[in-house]
Amino acid sequence: MNLTMRIVCFFTILVLQNITQHMPVKIGQKKKTPFLNQVQLTFLITGAALGGTALFWGFDQIFGTIGGNEVVMRPFLVGLMSFVISGVTLLLVKKRLEPALQSCLLLLPILLNLALVPGLLRDSKAEFWYTYLLSLLFLFVVSLFSAGILERLKIAPIPRLLQGLPIQLTVLMLIFLSLSFFKGVFFDELF
Repeated sequence: MNLTMRIVCFFTILVLQNITQHMPVKIGQKKKTPFLNQVQLTFLITGAALGGTALFWGFDQIFGTIGGNEVVMRPFLVGLMSFVISGVTLLLVKKRLEPALQSCLLLLPILLNLALVPGLLRDSKAEFWYTYLLSLLFLFVVSLFSAGILERLKIAPIPRLLQGLPIQLTVLMLIFLSLSFFKGVFFDELF
């Protein structure tokens, strides 16, 4: 998993965190914690992204590239298939999600797949799926870690200067560094 894929995953997590942390409370409803909202949304986004890529992969294996121009058609088809799966997922869980989370569920799998899939299509079939699934697993695990850490940071005395985005970036960078060292331990290279 290269640095570009990690950056895409981190920006996706930052968007998720900012939206789930600033959810308005409606009177008379039980409010889910931001941690639960982020876990639920991360699960739905990774599932929709995986479904969109699987649908694209099946379509590409059966029909090949339509129109002959791979540079234009492959990203278009990845986006279209991701939109279809995201839309179906949204229809299935629409009643359980707030409107801000619904728009994230519709858009983030598309953006995630548009960032990850076209760069990986040059690889072999096994290498593509290995790297893609590793990227989605990375997104899911880091999102869970960061959601848990930010939940615990709510009770910690944080200086006003570090509250909000600076602490989120710090948490994500510390998680990034800690997970990057596993690559050095197991594969003899860092980053």
